[in-house]
Amino acid sequence: MVKTRYPLIDANMKELLATGFMSNRGRQIVCSFLVQDMGIDWRMGAEWFETCLLDYDPASNYGNWTYGAGVGNDPREDRYFSIPKQAKTYDPDGEYVAYWLPELRSLAKEIRNFPGASYIKQIVPLKFDGGNQKEISGSTSRQGRRMFTEDRNNAVACVDNAFAKCSGDDTKASKYAGQNVIL
Repeated sequence: MVKTRYPLIDANMKELLATGFMSNRGRQIVCSFLVQDMGIDWRMGAEWFETCLLDYDPASNYGNWTYGAGVGNDPREDRYFSIPKQAKTYDPDGEYVAYWLPELRSLAKEIRNFPGASYIKQIVPLKFDGGNQKEISGSTSRQGRRMFTEDRNNAVACVDNAFAKCSGDDTKASKYAGQNVIL
């Protein structure tokens, strides 16, 4: 499993890998995160879900991914599912994330979705974080922007590596062999 550093995303992905299932809301949240926050091509996500879902349906899967990416016949551009809002609305006590991420069970319920230093460092900042993160140190400076770009590129490489390993494509997987990927 690739750890995105966001408990709601990690819990949904862990559920998908363990059971072959993910709720429709989870599918939309993960899609939004991968496409809008990480800048991953929506077709990679759709292919990943096609590989993992037991209840895979081409129309539903590709419909969700085109909807989340804002392509196709949907007139709204830049569709975005705010992780903080979704977590507060659908998992206010952090029960879902604590179920799938046991390391969060000992934390107070109100901080499970955004545990800060109690969880792994978030390497890709959210487009709209709802005030749950501090601004990236030096993000207005040239050095801060370079550090963010390097971190984002490393995160995208990790996700790409996980996709390649899951699909059995060893040529792509070896390209990112040095990256920190947890499957």
